[in-house]
Amino acid sequence: MDELVLTARVAWDDGRYVAKVDQLPLEGEGDSVQQAQDALIQVMRIWIETNDGTDSLEQVLSEAGFPGVEEDTDLQLEFLE
Repeated sequence: MDELVLTARVAWDDGRYVAKVDQLPLEGEGDSVQQAQDALIQVMRIWIETNDGTDSLEQVLSEAGFPGVEEDTDLQLEFLE
């Protein structure tokens, strides 16, 4: 697989904005939509860096419904309204 586009959504939750990646346990929060998105991007970067070069990244993505992800697959994050 050359590219995987992961989708994320931002919702107002208990006095703050929360951005979550569909199908993965990743989230960021903030006082605005932009802050929540930025926080999620940072969380995702750290998550990828932590798991990059190990089989765990491919395994977690496969278990989340994204089989065929390899080390050279580009991961993209798309925010839906």
